[in-house]
Amino acid sequence: MKKILVTGGPVHAYLDSVKIITNRFKGGLIADLVNKLLAKDVSISYVYPASLDIKKPNLHENLILRGHNGFDDYKRIVLELAPQMDAVILGGAVANLIPLYPFKGKFPSHQYKPGDIIPIDFTIAPRVIDEVKKIAPRTHVFGFKLLSDVTHDELIRAAYEIVLDSGATAVFANDTADLKQKYAVTKERGVHPLTQDNLAGWIWEMINDTYYQTLLFEGRFVPSEPRFRLDGIIERYRGHFTTVENGMIFGTVAVRYGNGFLTTGRGKRELNDIVHIVDVDHDKRQVIVAGPRKASLNAPLLARIFENPEVDYVVHYHEQEAGLPIFSYAPPGTIRDTNRPNNTSFNIKEHGCMLMFDKKWRRL
Repeated sequence: MKKILVTGGPVHAYLDSVKIITNRFKGGLIADLVNKLLAKDVSISYVYPASLDIKKPNLHENLILRGHNGFDDYKRIVLELAPQMDAVILGGAVANLIPLYPFKGKFPSHQYKPGDIIPIDFTIAPRVIDEVKKIAPRTHVFGFKLLSDVTHDELIRAAYEIVLDSGATAVFANDTADLKQKYAVTKERGVHPLTQDNLAGWIWEMINDTYYQTLLFEGRFVPSEPRFRLDGIIERYRGHFTTVENGMIFGTVAVRYGNGFLTTGRGKRELNDIVHIVDVDHDKRQVIVAGPRKASLNAPLLARIFENPEVDYVVHYHEQEAGLPIFSYAPPGTIRDTNRPNNTSFNIKEHGCMLMFDKKWRRL
């Protein structure tokens, strides 16, 4: 049974002992998400504002309700529970304008008269999502980013900034114009359109993914000939690789070398950061790398492709190539993503293409 922490409803800040700063959201869509997830094999801890009138999930034997008493209490509860969870879904609508110096006790209104202007300093609340992976590194984290009256590109950029800063599995971006239409923005900057109805199923698949692990050991020097071939592929396709806001480059190339292959490193900012994959053990889900650096998350899939003896080169970039079969998205480095065909080039929906070539550069 998976254990999931979900937060919903507004998260308020205190102006004084009785007045709060909050927003108009009632948590109905998050409550609906919880109800759908409860149809799975899960135990859900639901964190909500105890003193506010909001929509809560339906009572269920696998639902634990945990009330919070404002932003500081909300943050404390989330960080206390997160290490125990398989996933954390932060759907609470934080009032991110927080009084810097709340009044002690009740605001002394008797000392003022109607029409007086009261200067109050506000600060932007720290993002709780940025703290979760620090204390729960193996926990899936999902967040939400709501904006209003912005372009689609600006919405996606804002969500991806949170993914980068927090290490989240995905952040769901949406606009106040249509709260039920969401876009899941993932680590490789994939953008996946989702509706409220299929959000729970998409999250459930992500939570249940199994990832490959990397085993590093001191490797030998890679001869210049295969490295020269790899550099040639990079130059040939350089215009297709994507550079995003933080300077990261998305896309990879690989060339067969001995019983393994050469490919690009993980978290790369330059495409000449090359690693040697000695072997990929699919039974143990291990990527064995000669050297001090992890390989591209695509390494397990590349290994599966190279099981086809006709394949000598592989190129991956974040574009869809016309005329190729299209397969469903799965996060790179997972069992789901690795179980692809290796007899033809293909597209991955909302991700990119995998192009396979033989020694004579004929595309399979």
